[in-house]
Amino acid sequence: MLANTANQTRTCPHCNNRAELRSLRVYGRAETPAEATQLMKTLKAKEGGGEDYTPSFRRLDP
Repeated sequence: MLANTANQTRTCPHCNNRAELRSLRVYGRAETPAEATQLMKTLKAKEGGGEDYTPSFRRLDP
C-alpha cells in the first residue's frame, strides 16, 4: 500500500480496511510518485520471483 506520511491513516483500495500508518511496516520511501511506482515494481518483482510487475493505481486527490 502506498501512503503519504503526512496522513495518519490510509484506507486499502481493495478491502476498504482502514489502517493506522504508524503501525504498518515500511518497506521503502520515495520522494515522488515516479519513485514510488518504481519501488512498488521492484518489491512486487522480488515477491513474485523476479517477474516484472506493472501496478494499476487509482490517483488519489490530496
